[in-house]
Amino acid sequence: MILNMVFDFFSNYLIEFMGSMLVIGLGFRWASWHASKREDAYFTGFTSEIEKTILLQKDVTHEQVEDVDKYLVELLETVSEKLPTRSLRNKKQSKSNQETAEKMGAQNVVSLREYVKGDQSLFLGIKNESASFKSKFPPNFNELTDRILEKDDNWNKLLNFFPIGPISRLIDILPGLFVVFGIFGTFIGISMALPKIAEMDFNNLEASGEILTQFVLSVTYAMKTSIAGILFSVIMTLLNTIAPVTGMRNRTYKKISNCFENIWHSIHGEKSIEEEMHEVLPALLEEVKALRKAAEDKNESDEEKLEHKEGA
Repeated sequence: MILNMVFDFFSNYLIEFMGSMLVIGLGFRWASWHASKREDAYFTGFTSEIEKTILLQKDVTHEQVEDVDKYLVELLETVSEKLPTRSLRNKKQSKSNQETAEKMGAQNVVSLREYVKGDQSLFLGIKNESASFKSKFPPNFNELTDRILEKDDNWNKLLNFFPIGPISRLIDILPGLFVVFGIFGTFIGISMALPKIAEMDFNNLEASGEILTQFVLSVTYAMKTSIAGILFSVIMTLLNTIAPVTGMRNRTYKKISNCFENIWHSIHGEKSIEEEMHEVLPALLEEVKALRKAAEDKNESDEEKLEHKEGA
């Protein structure tokens, strides 16, 4: 019963169903693309200011940071003060941003400072992960980036409501879904049209002609579902190729991960853990050799004493 209802629905409204999916997919894709551009602009500005601030600090001192919490707070405050000089286009804007927009000759501009506000901001996420930056051993920076970004609604939410991760994955698989639905509709249409052939009475050509006409129309509609599926798939594939949302987010993610790595190195001085091990390892090897020689000398001494006792 339910299966027949599903077949009836897809045999009659599959093209309309795929068209609705295409419209929804294009809407989400447009929103995801603009959100990804906004995020890339913000995080590029953020990482750039972080690197500039770290370079200026290196010119002053090369020592390791003692109070990591204080260092992170000062670093983020310095970056926060510089972020408003950059701007992004948005439909919402404050009065101060409107004045800046007019001077720049732009409209619908919002300050990047909006990204550092709230309980789920990027800055708060970095402060909460201060223990990872305190560690003398470098953490897994990809995992650290995931933990920090999962608390940032600007990164995780589309239109402040939809989770952007599943939306991005849906956009990526839509071309394949359209092809599958097109083939599915074709098989359903043919399977529902073929039984009509058995109803043909070749002794009654007039009635048989009507049945044959219905059969041809059903098969034609079935073929149209495949054509629509392929067309919709081509549209989404071209858009995903020309403006890849996932690719842009991956590039932005890499920038953030590299930024956190630079912060860790700035906290623990110029030398990386590999360089420190390279310097410490020779001394450790010398100590191991000395201990091994002392153990061999002790064994030889014990053997001589034992031989002396046996000889006596």
